[in-house]
Amino acid sequence: MNSNASSEAAASHPEEKVEKTEEHSPRQRIWYKSAPHASLPRDTEDIISEATRPLVDIPDALSRPHVQTSLNNNLLEIMAWNLMESLTAENEYNQHIRRFLNIILGDDPDTAHLELFDTQDMQESAYHDQLLQLVQESLSRSDEFLYRVTKSRDRVVYAMEQKVQLKRQLDKASK
Repeated sequence: MNSNASSEAAASHPEEKVEKTEEHSPRQRIWYKSAPHASLPRDTEDIISEATRPLVDIPDALSRPHVQTSLNNNLLEIMAWNLMESLTAENEYNQHIRRFLNIILGDDPDTAHLELFDTQDMQESAYHDQLLQLVQESLSRSDEFLYRVTKSRDRVVYAMEQKVQLKRQLDKASK
């Protein structure tokens, strides 16, 4: 009986139903506000056309401000420096992990005389094995991180060398 009353009320007032759907319409997104075909400001179009214009010769390349900026910036040097700092910090951490692993294994000459774990107690032996596994995993992850950061830094240094060579060639050709 209640469902009939609500359907009769909805049928007699269809505009109320429309208003409710308008309230629940999806909210506008930022990217819907501007049309995808909206034109760029004139100065932006000029900058883009200048930057994407084909190179005619070396003096033409050197006259472009974005080429000069790319050749003269020090972003690669900063990146190489930051990667070296990461390598240094991780290497120090890695050495601590290695020392701790040697202590756990009983291979450290400074602590070899200490009995840190009772190998006769099964529960303590299980804890020792878990700790050993965790330290080995940590060391493995640290080694992998060192490897990847070293490779990344090597590539950045190579790019720096290539940039210097390109700059020399352009300077030599422009004279």
